Amino acid sequence: MARDKGLTTVDATCPDVTKTHDLIREKTAEGYDIIYIGKKKHPEPEGAVGVAPNHVHLIEKEEEIDGLNVPPGKILITNQTTMSQWDIKHIMSRLLEKYPGAEIHNEICLATQVRQEAVAEQAGQADLVIVVGDPRSNNSNRLAQVSEEIAGVTAYRVSDVAEIQQEWLKGVNKVAVTSGASTPTPITKEVILYLEQYEHDKPETWEIKRTVNMSKLLPPVREKTRTT
Repeated sequence: MARDKGLTTVDATCPDVTKTHDLIREKTAEGYDIIYIGKKKHPEPEGAVGVAPNHVHLIEKEEEIDGLNVPPGKILITNQTTMSQWDIKHIMSRLLEKYPGAEIHNEICLATQVRQEAVAEQAGQADLVIVVGDPRSNNSNRLAQVSEEIAGVTAYRVSDVAEIQQEWLKGVNKVAVTSGASTPTPITKEVILYLEQYEHDKPETWEIKRTVNMSKLLPPVREKTRTT
C-alpha cells in the first residue's frame, strides 16, 4: 500500500526481534503457551503478542506472576531483547518456581548485554553517567537504571547534546557516557566532545551547539529493481 502511494519503505526490524517472533511461531505451532517478559505498550512486546495473541502472556514485573493463569502443559518463557538482564534473571527464576517444567529462552541481544555489563562494571569510576538515547528506547532507559540500581551512580538519559543541563555537572569531575544500541554514533560523539571541552570555571565552554545534521544520519535509500 505504501509503495502504491509512492512512499519508500525500509524494514528496519532488528534481526534479534525477528528471531524471537520466529521462535514464538514455532513453539505455539507445537502447542506451547508463551510467557513473554517485556515492557507493556512498547512496540516490541506488542509485536510479539501479535504473533499469537491467544497464546502469548505478557508480563512486565514480578508482582504480576501470581496473577498469571497459563494453562498447564507446554510453556516457554522468553523476553524482550532490551530488558535489564538482572531483572530478567530474577523474574525468570520466580516464574520457574511457579512453572518448574517451563523452557527458558533468554533473548536479550548481545549489544544490550555488553552495554549493561560495561555500565555495571565501570560506572562506579565516574561521578555521573549520561546515556544517549531516545526517550522511547527501552535499552537506553535500562542503561540508566543499571547505573543507578547496580552501580549506584546517578544517571540521566538525553536524546542529544541539547538536553544536557548545566546543573547536572556542578561538583562533577568525571562523567561516563554510554548510548543505546540504536543511537547514531555522531550524536553520542557530540555529547562526548561537549563534555571534554567543558570547564566549571569557564562560562564560554558552557554553551551547547548542535552540529550534527540529522537529515544525513541515515544512508540514502536505493530502490530495489522490480522484476516482472
